[in-house]
Amino acid sequence: MKRVIALAILLSLIGNSQALPEGIGDRADDGCLCHGGSDDSTTVSVDGLPEVYNSSMEYNLTLTIESPVELNEVQGGFRILISQGELIGEGWQIIDEGYTHTTEINDRRQWDAVWVAPEADDELATFVIHGNAVNGNGAVSDDEWNSITIAIPGPNYTGEVVTPELSTREISDIQITVGIIGIIALFALAFYAIKD
Repeated sequence: MKRVIALAILLSLIGNSQALPEGIGDRADDGCLCHGGSDDSTTVSVDGLPEVYNSSMEYNLTLTIESPVELNEVQGGFRILISQGELIGEGWQIIDEGYTHTTEINDRRQWDAVWVAPEADDELATFVIHGNAVNGNGAVSDDEWNSITIAIPGPNYTGEVVTPELSTREISDIQITVGIIGIIALFALAFYAIKD
């Protein structure tokens, strides 16, 4: 019985350290932190957005992640938070009020979508975009991510045009230490489960 309990705990912990090829919710609102800190060698860009939007107009956009991370069957993913309008893309989904990829479209690092601008023309539409280039091994290691923010005013917007600030949350030394201790505990648990 102890062996079954130990294996159940081990399997549940291993499952929590795996990548999320089916998309991610609000855990990634501050970035792809499970994959480490952001990396400047990976760039995220969006083409097709206007400097000033027109009410209810549809804009074709392309989200691109460029990275030195090796290309494999699974290549990347994204999490996008917008304040105004709507994004429509094949294989895109909404989880926890943000747009993300599905397993259907994680085999690339470039995605097309349509942004439908808000009906009100006096709003400031903001975008927070996190892009993750992955190596396809199913784990969260050796992947690279980065983020960008964009602000697009309507023609009658009268406020200051300010892009959202990106979170400065990074993985701390304490979190790394706890992670190492957790890995050691996993190995000890696995040894205990196999030994009996």
